[in-house]
Amino acid sequence: MPRPTPNATPQAALQAALDAERAGNRETARTLCLRLLEQAPTGPQAPAAHDALARILVGQDMAAAADHALAAWRLTPADPTRRSNLWQLLTHLGEAGEVARFQGREDCVGLVALGNALRRDGQALRAERAYRRALELYPEVSFTLSRLACLCAEQHRLEEADALFAQAAERHGGRDTVTRTDPAFLAALRAAPPPAGIRATIQEGKCQEGTGAASRPLVVYACCDAVYARKFLPTMVRSIAEDSGLDCAIALHLVNPDAEAEATVAALAAAHGADRFIILREVIDLSPLGDNAKTYYACSRFLVLPDLLIRWQRPVLMLDVDLLAIRDLNPLLATSARSDLGMMSHALKRLDIWSLLYADVLHIRPTTGALRFLDLTRRYIRHFLDRGLPLWFLDQAALAAVHLAGFTAEAAPRLTIYPADIHSSTVMVDGEGRYWTDDSAYFYSVRATGGGQHAVHRLKRRAGTTADMKQG
Repeated sequence: MPRPTPNATPQAALQAALDAERAGNRETARTLCLRLLEQAPTGPQAPAAHDALARILVGQDMAAAADHALAAWRLTPADPTRRSNLWQLLTHLGEAGEVARFQGREDCVGLVALGNALRRDGQALRAERAYRRALELYPEVSFTLSRLACLCAEQHRLEEADALFAQAAERHGGRDTVTRTDPAFLAALRAAPPPAGIRATIQEGKCQEGTGAASRPLVVYACCDAVYARKFLPTMVRSIAEDSGLDCAIALHLVNPDAEAEATVAALAAAHGADRFIILREVIDLSPLGDNAKTYYACSRFLVLPDLLIRWQRPVLMLDVDLLAIRDLNPLLATSARSDLGMMSHALKRLDIWSLLYADVLHIRPTTGALRFLDLTRRYIRHFLDRGLPLWFLDQAALAAVHLAGFTAEAAPRLTIYPADIHSSTVMVDGEGRYWTDDSAYFYSVRATGGGQHAVHRLKRRAGTTADMKQG
């Protein structure tokens, strides 16, 4: 591998480091980056060297990675990618078992990591002191405002949290911009005129005997664009039809479907019975959203869900399209059968308000409480979409805000919280696409399990559990 000569220019040294990183020689890349930074700590190549070190270290030591992300951001504070990278690292570092490691550190990363670790360890008062110390010593690092805001929201100090989110949004933008926890803001949304839904056609499968989709006691509903339709719908639909144990109609909401997506849906209908399918087609110009169009795909389902619940008057199980049902779902749905809604939460992820409630699995009963919750969620999402803020995680920011601050002056809808282990944490796949998963889980998802080992569209047929495979 090429190595820089002792008199190499900083640019040549950086290039050699990046080449080493791409080739998988991470230790060489690390050494070259550190040498470059020692020689030219504020030179034009320094931010990229810090970026590389953050990438190299993130899987080994998130706090060390955050140190380099902070250094890169300080050198280029207007760079949106570096701002986002630092925000993400400061959000997620600091595990409960690391309190002693960060105790006594007075640098910015150390204080935020200590605050996060203390929160995860259940020491909220000490966590707040760590965050406030970081803000006192490093007021220019506005990302700490998000950490403190989430802590306040967790303690239902909702107006205080809202003010902190607003300060963070003004300073660094991003996800904090679409996060509101002031009950007065939610009350104003509820009192406003009804928001626009979506414009879509709907085709409900029927058969001559009058059974068809309308007679099924449950609707499984998923929404996606044409790319995800081709990639994920075949496996997801097959899992619902063959592995879920549900007597259900399957509603597929296609945003801007193309010919291939339509062919995919037609093939699914032919394979599993056209009479059980409900097809919604929405055509909308998303070019103004650019790369943020993916936010609309995630949010569009919430813009139509209240109307669908009224139309169908049946329970709805709304799922992300990259999910597979890996066993009978009836026991899971039975746990939320007496609530207005059932959805997943993850205690260790509550450091982020955006992960307080997950949007990938929602069991919704056709009750007044569910409609109140979903109507306010739609109003929240539409408020920010109409203001040109289609920021990723808007849907989950809306769910969290409605749950925390939407019903402070009235009886809240009844919510069942599913534990995080409804998702399988592992999947094992053979060359024929047969897969094995945890027996105790209900779903497998690429995103919800942190990326997974295989793309969902490669999985063909569930063969059993991981325990079965190990025994074999």
